[in-house]
Amino acid sequence: MNRTRFLSCLIGLACLAGVSAPAMAAPEGKVVINYNRCDKNYEGWGLHAWKNPGIPIPGVEWGKPLPITGTNDFGVFWQADFSEFGNSGNVNYIIHKGDSKEQGGRDMKFDGKTLKEIWVNSGDRKIYFNLDDAKKARAESPCS
Repeated sequence: MNRTRFLSCLIGLACLAGVSAPAMAAPEGKVVINYNRCDKNYEGWGLHAWKNPGIPIPGVEWGKPLPITGTNDFGVFWQADFSEFGNSGNVNYIIHKGDSKEQGGRDMKFDGKTLKEIWVNSGDRKIYFNLDDAKKARAESPCS
């Protein structure tokens, strides 16, 4: 079993057991979107992801978003094949639960050619490009 498959299986088992794994770098060929909610209630939240011009990545529809891949010390994360986003390099996404959308309800994107992983705090419109900045922002505006 290769290292990436082993780690993926290990994370999957940890998720089933309710154990959080430490954040780690995105596996080769993948992009990762990390998401934190202060209430730690992730039930029903999913990721709508598409390639330009608005074609959802395979298996994703508005009513059937990409399910959470796993949990880590930050919260939860979604992992997708970067190749599914097309030649533009844009990773387009909306974190949502039904019609409730994060990040001000805007269509979000980042350049997957230069970034393989981002962090999003609930109620914050900003994309964070490293874990430390995301944690600092979360600490500066604690949950009410």
